Amino acid sequence: MGLNLFIAVVCVVVALLLTFLTIRFFFGAEARAADAESGAFRDQPEQEPVHAGDTLRTRRSDNAASVRLLTAQVIVAAVLTLLVVIPDLLHLMNPSMIPGWLIAPWLQAIIITPVMFYSGYPIHIDGWSAIRRRVPNMNSLAAVGATAAYVYSLLVCFAEDVLPDSMHDVYFQVTGVLITLVLLARLMSDRWLPRRAAFPLQTKVNRLSRVLVPVVFLIAVWTFVVWMILGRQPAFARALLMGIDVLIIACPVALGWAAPLAATFATDRARRTGMRVLTTSALQQAKDVRAVVISSALADASRETIDALLDRGMGVDVIATGDADDAVRLIDERRARLDIDGATAALMFVGDGSEDVAVRNAADIAVVVTKDADATFRHADVVTDTAGCSCVPPLIRLSKAMVRNIQENLVWAFVFNLIGIPIAAGVLYPFTGWTLDPSLAGLAMFLSSLAVLLNALRLRRAHIDR
Repeated sequence: MGLNLFIAVVCVVVALLLTFLTIRFFFGAEARAADAESGAFRDQPEQEPVHAGDTLRTRRSDNAASVRLLTAQVIVAAVLTLLVVIPDLLHLMNPSMIPGWLIAPWLQAIIITPVMFYSGYPIHIDGWSAIRRRVPNMNSLAAVGATAAYVYSLLVCFAEDVLPDSMHDVYFQVTGVLITLVLLARLMSDRWLPRRAAFPLQTKVNRLSRVLVPVVFLIAVWTFVVWMILGRQPAFARALLMGIDVLIIACPVALGWAAPLAATFATDRARRTGMRVLTTSALQQAKDVRAVVISSALADASRETIDALLDRGMGVDVIATGDADDAVRLIDERRARLDIDGATAALMFVGDGSEDVAVRNAADIAVVVTKDADATFRHADVVTDTAGCSCVPPLIRLSKAMVRNIQENLVWAFVFNLIGIPIAAGVLYPFTGWTLDPSLAGLAMFLSSLAVLLNALRLRRAHIDR
């Protein structure tokens, strides 16, 4: 009893110290300064101009090489992990089905070590360096969880004779499954998501993710402490496993995908409608358009669309853009009337590309109508080949669909963590005697990410034409 009390006091003191250090490290003044210095909250251009075909080919070649390497790492991790998981499952169903040496801890250690250090290399490098920079991410959770399971299992291999029988279980399969699933999620990201700067809504999600990860660390620490104190002694192995469960199931892949996946598929939907979206921030802002300024060069081809916009109560102005200063003044006057209304509102300019750059720059969203699909225009957010300003209603509808899809993804990620983290921490154990296996926690994490992907895919079939 005295030893158990001593262990409980030590665990609580260590947990309190870790809580204090975590809050100070990730949320203190130095952390905010490091975050600002890294440019996490700084406005950045969404695209770097490509002036030569060689540069574009080089970027594509580098990305293809990265995907090939990541694919190889996923295959190695999946094959070697199956070599550990399948014998474990067969032994669980019928212990006499397979020879004991197939599930020997040392054999599992040899098989999983390449998964840990070759396949898991990008996870560890990114995850631990993100912690060092005070901007932890999903790889940070995966790196800590995989390392804890691997190191503890190695400890069992080396010190099995001096450990109690209840601590002889190894968790190499946890390391393998976790690394494989996180790598698979990363491979899907590299294949589906283009490299572009974050748009405003994505930046907010990234901020939320940076807060979530340290909070999950603290939940995992206190989960370990509670199980050490209240669990059946010796409780170390079970407590460690429950802490790892929390780290795995809370891995914020779904949260990280919520915005960029929706933006990617919305951009693809726009492209198939004849609109080339150059800045995702403009696509997000289009839902707030309350006034449209149209170049007089497009007036004749836009009469039907203008009538439709007026019927919806939207302000529409047709201006001559020959005199840039006069055009900018008219746009500023229209914007001033929007600002007086008080509601969040955006102004869209639609021109044919012949207007001065200052005219496009004066609007919140600039759309250029041209038949040249490869044309580039400074300060243009959308380039389209549709007639007149007929692209405006579909663009607004697509923007609303994209933002709604992102909100759905965020709600799903929040609800999943709200339910999954307590289950992973073992709140059902007092009532059912059941705890979540780390492999199932990893599978649940992956399925939650898959749900976000499938929801975002609906944007490719979004009805935006009417």
